[in-house]
Amino acid sequence: MTLVVEPEARATTLVPFRFAPGVREGLARFQGRCTVVRLATVDNDALGVPRWYTLGEAWAEPGSAAASRWSGNPVVMVGPGDDPELVLATATPVVVVGADNAANRWARRVVDAVRATCRSVLVVDMGSHPEPSYADIATFGHDRAHGAALLALLTTA
Repeated sequence: MTLVVEPEARATTLVPFRFAPGVREGLARFQGRCTVVRLATVDNDALGVPRWYTLGEAWAEPGSAAASRWSGNPVVMVGPGDDPELVLATATPVVVVGADNAANRWARRVVDAVRATCRSVLVVDMGSHPEPSYADIATFGHDRAHGAALLALLTTA
């Protein structure tokens, strides 16, 4: 299912997201306190710049609702050398963010481990080739507009 999300009230471009069945109905669970798992797949090694920074910029925008809401959440960074079983076990909802999650065996293992150990998990794929089994929400991009639209979606009550 595709839903068009407007990143900001004053924005003129709309960002299309694809949702797995039943995800939209359960988004309210992730709009409160949650743990964020950042997969290293959002890093752009060629440029030496984390793709995550575009989401981080929106997240940290001073005075924004997203900054107020998301700055208090714990963030766990996971890379290819980390044991997926040691990621976390929490009763709070977990948002896993990566890019092209299915393309990396270690990322699939982390997603599978988090889904197996945590009660409420939302997997976001910000890559250009999301696989439905490893993307509850596919943003099809990791630029500032996509990051802001994702935060708006997860911040709005």
